[in-house]
Formats: sequence, structure tokens, C-alpha cells
Amino acid sequence: MTTETYEGPDEAQLREFLDAPVPRTSRLIDFDDASVVMLKTNPPQFILRVKGVKPWSNMKVDLVPLVYVRQPEYWAVEVVGTLSGVGLPVEAPYEASLNVTGTLGTKGVEVVGATKRERIDVVAGTGPAEGEWTAFFNRQPPGPFTLTVTGRLQMPTPGFKVTLSRANPQGINPRDLLLDLTITPPSGPVAQVVTEVEVVYEERTDTGYDTVTILPNGPSIKVEEIS
Repeated sequence: MTTETYEGPDEAQLREFLDAPVPRTSRLIDFDDASVVMLKTNPPQFILRVKGVKPWSNMKVDLVPLVYVRQPEYWAVEVVGTLSGVGLPVEAPYEASLNVTGTLGTKGVEVVGATKRERIDVVAGTGPAEGEWTAFFNRQPPGPFTLTVTGRLQMPTPGFKVTLSRANPQGINPRDLLLDLTITPPSGPVAQVVTEVEVVYEERTDTGYDTVTILPNGPSIKVEEIS
């Protein structure tokens, strides 16, 4: 993963921000479990997921990254509970998520709750290589023979368009079909909900392919035959 230079505030701006009054409706709350999921996009994206129990059933829970002058080793993300109106003091489970692709430390993230902290190392992946892929060549009569490639990818929000198309030019191995994977993000505002997207490619052909390779980052899929 390419690391970009973080253009943050200078020391004086950060000190002025930290010295501002603290809101009375928001507090750090604890969490039970935290993990980072790599979405199988190209380039990959990273989603922080935090679960726990909130002390008020109508409390809104957000994950809020801290502000830094320079990129830290572990980028701290606070688990913040906010109350508005009349509070309902009944415990309830919560789950919150945040896309931390642009707020990763050099080693990962650190989740900060009221009484605990947890560091999570994040290793950059290679894109869709770890997606769920299948390739089948149907030779059943009466034909025509059909190659079908199916992939299941996780996207950070609804609205992503995913397509597969025959790469041009093909490679030097005629028994390895090269397909280009194109991922187009949504153009307008969408809900921040991780969404699974299925992509299908079909080709009528008599060529006996051994593998299908998804470009630009893989994987190479073994073709199974149905006859």
C-alpha cells in the first residue's frame, strides 16, 4: 500500500484545538471486541469494527480518529458515546464501524475506550486476490460451451459497480484467460454499510482454459469442468 504524506495541523493549531471546552454530552465508552477488516477492493480499503455494550439504550456510538501533526505508529481512534434528549439508562449492545484507510498509522490503529486500549496491526493486502472466486467450463450438450467466472467482493458502501471484461491484449499462455477487474465507486452520498457485491463474466468458447487470472492483482483461478 502506498503511504501518502499526511498534511495535518501545526503544533499551535493542535494545542488550540485541545484546549477548547470538552462537550458534556459525549464521553468515551468501553468496548469488548475490535478488529480491522481488509475489503477486497482495488486498491484495498480497511474497515475498523468495534463491538460492546453501551450503558444507555438511546446512546449514539461513533468511532472518532484523533488529530495528529505527523503520522503516528498507531493511529488512535476513540470510542465515543453521545447522548441527546432524555437518556434511557438501559444497557444495549452496539456495533460501530469506520473506514480507516486514510487514518492508518505506520503500524496500524489503536482503539481507545473509557478504561481500555487495544492496538491492532494492519498489514496491507494486494487487492482482490483474497476474494471468493470460481471458474466453471460447461461442456454439457447441446452447447454452446460456456465459461463462467464468478467473484464475491466486499465494498465499503452500497452503490459500487464491479465489472469483468476480457483483457486486451491477452498473455503469452493461451490456456490462461486474462480478465480486467473494474471497480467504480458510487457518485453520490450512500450509507456507510459494508456491502457484498457479486460480479459475473460469461464467455461462449470452445477453448479449453486451465486458469483465469484477474487483473491487475490476481488471483489465478483454476477452471473446473462440467461435462
